[in-house]
Amino acid sequence: MMRYYSCDSHVVEAAEIYDGLVDRFGSKAPYISKELDGKSGTWLMLPDGMRSVPVGRLGIAGASLDDPATHERIAMGYDGFNPGVMDPVARLEEQKTDGIVGEVMYPSLSMFTFAVPDAEVRDAAFRQHNDWIVDYCSVDRDRLIGVGCLPLPDVERAIAEIDRSSAKGVRGFAIPTHIDPVKPYCHPDFDPFWARAEDYGLPLTMHIFTGQTLDGGLPEHWGTPGGHLKGYTLAHTTAVNTMIDIICGGVTERFPKLKLVISEYETGWVAHTLQRLDHAAYRTPWEVSDELTMKPSEYFDRNFWVTFEDDKEGIATREAIGVKNLLWGNDYPHHDSIWPNSRPILDDILSNVPESEREQMVWGNVMDLYDLDPQKLPAFS
Repeated sequence: MMRYYSCDSHVVEAAEIYDGLVDRFGSKAPYISKELDGKSGTWLMLPDGMRSVPVGRLGIAGASLDDPATHERIAMGYDGFNPGVMDPVARLEEQKTDGIVGEVMYPSLSMFTFAVPDAEVRDAAFRQHNDWIVDYCSVDRDRLIGVGCLPLPDVERAIAEIDRSSAKGVRGFAIPTHIDPVKPYCHPDFDPFWARAEDYGLPLTMHIFTGQTLDGGLPEHWGTPGGHLKGYTLAHTTAVNTMIDIICGGVTERFPKLKLVISEYETGWVAHTLQRLDHAAYRTPWEVSDELTMKPSEYFDRNFWVTFEDDKEGIATREAIGVKNLLWGNDYPHHDSIWPNSRPILDDILSNVPESEREQMVWGNVMDLYDLDPQKLPAFS
């Protein structure tokens, strides 16, 4: 019996994750607004006019953006969501509707908090996010795994928060995919954080739209990953850049037990990138840390996982990526989600994949990565 577990879904955080921040930090803080220039809806307002995000667009899985009724739902804010988006008990039923038995759930609103400039504000907001996600998952901690957020690049605060939230039961954390290139993740200042993360053995995820800046470090003429044609198409280059820093800068050599997930950039780019990176390390060895004892692709094989949703190109090159490095996710409840049609879509894109490999990608790999006990999970399929 084949079972399915999404390793890239989302929560949409309640407005309370930003409670009190404006009182403490004034205009430096994000907040939730019921009004934006006379437009109806609910909005995440980032500080100092950085950006406004329509909350209602984050919880409309199964709806089409081409349908005017969808935009009516978006204008309703939280009230337009499917019931299970905010009610975790109802969410378990919506898992069954999609034919899956559990989800690893990344942030939605808090993805944008990574770009808030003030380190103290980020830290406070993420503490509130992490407390909220622990409570949300309390109805079933085997079927609902909520990913916390860490306020990197502030190493001291990130260490304090991984200690605090891990003790509360958070089982994985998001970190910014993009940080200031002046001090990349391979800088020695980050080593105390990598050491602490390695001690905990919890997955660290770099998810699309999480970055120290909203542009993800992309060139200005590409635009942003969330709002422009080139920015979205080329968003994976943000993750590639950071992956190279971590591997070729020696982080995965110094900390061989790190578990790093690159999420929601799909996977068709991975095999070619690894091939090219190995050759680049051969061509320009002076740009690779002297510490390295393996090819870059071998560090990827040991330390990295990537998620796919409906990516036929990634599946076609799965042997070069590594079947054990691939994780499937349905992206619920975002509008790009394949819910409630995950099973027929997977039947299509995995039609030529041996059953053992299929089971590994949709089930076994996430069981291993998050140390889940299959016996505690329902048997429906």
